[in-house]
Amino acid sequence: MQTRKSIVGRPSMLFAAACLQLLAFSIQAADAERQQVVAKGALADATRALEDSGAGRVLEIRLADQAGDPVFEAALKKPDGDGVVYMRVTMPDEEIADIKVSELPPWMVDYHLDAYMRSVDKAKVPLANAIERAEKRADAPAVAAGVARPLTGGNTVLAWFVEALKGKKRELLAIDAEYGAPIANPEELYERRTPVDLARRLAEAP
Repeated sequence: MQTRKSIVGRPSMLFAAACLQLLAFSIQAADAERQQVVAKGALADATRALEDSGAGRVLEIRLADQAGDPVFEAALKKPDGDGVVYMRVTMPDEEIADIKVSELPPWMVDYHLDAYMRSVDKAKVPLANAIERAEKRADAPAVAAGVARPLTGGNTVLAWFVEALKGKKRELLAIDAEYGAPIANPEELYERRTPVDLARRLAEAP
């Protein structure tokens, strides 16, 4: 397999380890695209691998819901809290992987993304565990997960959102990030401007 890498910012060994984990999941996703199936546990495993690599705390991790080549994205809060890491893996085919990593320093992080960063540290239930609980509840594999809505004066409930794939339809679930219980009406806790969306926009800004 050929791997094309593009790293924006200061490269580090942590990025190399994290990229390998994203690549492994993307290969599964590329196979799944052809077979119309995604393995249960794959997203949880990728989440654990990223965090265990030292790349940071996952704010959101997802297989993009779009036509064409499989695209895998993740946004992570750096271990020291000094900014965000945005990662994107594209699989044009099973022989080539295009990996892009961008470091977003604090001065680039807007207040929306900063709110996610401050909230994720308060989560007591690991994201990988929440993904597994959601998959069990939905009886379907997860393809996206992250902080549902950051804590604010108007929101005091910290939850993880999880998107499960049933056939070609995505089902939204929410898991309490403090106690691990499923939450009814997950749509009420879902923020359309997700960490990946925000980080991608900042990473691609001229």
